[in-house]
Amino acid sequence: MIRVSLVILTFNQRALTLACLSSLEDFIWREDCETILVDNGSDDGTCEAVNEAFPAVRVLRQERNLGVAAGRNVGLRQARGRYLMILDNDTEADCATILGLAAVLESDDGIGLVAPRLVSGRGDVQSSFRPYPGIMSKIWNVVRGKRRSSVASKIPKEAMEPFYVIGAAQMFAADVYRAIGGLDENIFYGPEDADFCMAVRALGLRVVYEPSYSIVHHYQRVTSGRLLSQGARRHIKALLYFYRKHRRWL
Repeated sequence: MIRVSLVILTFNQRALTLACLSSLEDFIWREDCETILVDNGSDDGTCEAVNEAFPAVRVLRQERNLGVAAGRNVGLRQARGRYLMILDNDTEADCATILGLAAVLESDDGIGLVAPRLVSGRGDVQSSFRPYPGIMSKIWNVVRGKRRSSVASKIPKEAMEPFYVIGAAQMFAADVYRAIGGLDENIFYGPEDADFCMAVRALGLRVVYEPSYSIVHHYQRVTSGRLLSQGARRHIKALLYFYRKHRRWL
């Protein structure tokens, strides 16, 4: 039986993706685990490079960019593991961390989702644990091209239960994913992570940030900082959808 399925999403980032998979080599070859790479229509040779370097990775190539939520759903729906983990391709992780997160879920049936501490390549702890995303601040961050993760001003040393954790690294049981019905594909890119965490809590389960496990996250800018850029438009559209969906929280 597959214990953990790891789903990584990529789009035209061959070097980052190969580096991510290199950090996971001990995990990739485990018989009780599987690694799935969903390629969102890359044209930079990512799929070919991964197939050559990591034949144990299952590559699911898409003809076009489906967005974050839909792209991840492609991999998550085909995953066979008891536990599912989504991981950004600009990360570096290891087998012990991933299996440790699975052990956290196994230790407490009340935990629906667990996320590790994220640190930059320099070791700075990132603010990957968040309160409810305020509408104006989120849209303003998109307009000015703010990075999706910044250095944390307060660093938790023990497990905590934030409103949500960012989607760069999240693990949850396959049963939880199926009960929710997957990530909301109306969100191309944006608050799909907050939306999913809210859905986990709607099942009566807890969202836990566990800083005893760490993953390196080489975060990048996701929009150009121009209001009319395609990325900014898609992000703002997703945010407006999210706030309509959850307007009772406003």
